[in-house]
Amino acid sequence: MIAYTHFKCNQCGSDLDYAIGLHSLKCVSCGEVDPIEASPLDMYLAHDYKSAISDIDYFDPQNVNHELKCENCGANFMLPVNVHAEECPYCDLNVVVPVELSRKLEPDGVIPFEIHQHQAESAFDQWIGGLWFAPSALKRKAIQAQSILGSYMPMWAFDAQVYSSYSGQRGDNYTTTIHVPTKVNGRTVMKKQTVVKIRWRYKSGKVHNSFDDVMTMGTETLPVKFQNFLSDWDLFKTREYNNKYLSGFRSELYQIGLPEAFNLAKDVMHRTIRSTVRRDIGGDHQRIDHIDSVYQQVGFKLLLAPMWISAFNYKDKTYRYVINGQNGKAHGERPYSVFKIVGTVLAVATLVGLIYVFSHY
Repeated sequence: MIAYTHFKCNQCGSDLDYAIGLHSLKCVSCGEVDPIEASPLDMYLAHDYKSAISDIDYFDPQNVNHELKCENCGANFMLPVNVHAEECPYCDLNVVVPVELSRKLEPDGVIPFEIHQHQAESAFDQWIGGLWFAPSALKRKAIQAQSILGSYMPMWAFDAQVYSSYSGQRGDNYTTTIHVPTKVNGRTVMKKQTVVKIRWRYKSGKVHNSFDDVMTMGTETLPVKFQNFLSDWDLFKTREYNNKYLSGFRSELYQIGLPEAFNLAKDVMHRTIRSTVRRDIGGDHQRIDHIDSVYQQVGFKLLLAPMWISAFNYKDKTYRYVINGQNGKAHGERPYSVFKIVGTVLAVATLVGLIYVFSHY
């Protein structure tokens, strides 16, 4: 059996849960408060990526099942794979298993929950009610597929200095006059018309980008397409890792290893690099043929981020969604109404056609 941590009230012996927004544990029975001693995490400090991957193998985090014996009800139970904080399924006792039993990296920090469950549920209602091109019956017929779950999910944060060499083409607009055949009173005549053309020329150069805390997911529980949304955090509210913040919530171990996570971060960085290259090329249009980037001074941190996670059913399909546990923003998979999309396209096409007709009348 695996040893675990359980937080009990010194006054009455009941569970202590993390009190959202208070940086304290609070007894679920008598209300006794136990402050959490955790300093703000220095977000300017990071582990050196190069030395980390040379010393430790992070490539394949293993799926781990922990078998525990509940000290409250005496039942034996297994924690779900890659979970290290959860409730006993029989009596709801909160347990936290030490990270080092199954991972070589302990989280550097925790972004504490600031949004309560009822706030998350309200955020979901507002989100689903405000979706563009959603079926009209969505809000009325969407059925909650599972209860909303408060969970800390692993996130990687990367820093890097990136030096990029590129080659491409710069396009500059210029105007010229051409003659086009035009019908006038039934006769074809040649009329002058001014048109805009593009003059292309070769361009190469070097650019530099400095990246700070580029966030990528460390979990496979949520789809990668959620990653952009899950990068929106006020990281200066991060606290040094303390497992007391996990009491009363689920918490996952990282399933995406460090090198794979850095490759995901490179994809994010590359979008910014391309934008920088386009600005450096200048002109009215840009073509990028090749970019070669060198990543230096790469640093990383492992954080636990708060999320309210659930799913809903609509017409026999399940759609996952997540509420940011810090700011209450909602994001998720959703259905679309083909009729609304087609109707909008037809309406726009009709409007454009009318504008064209009247402008040439």
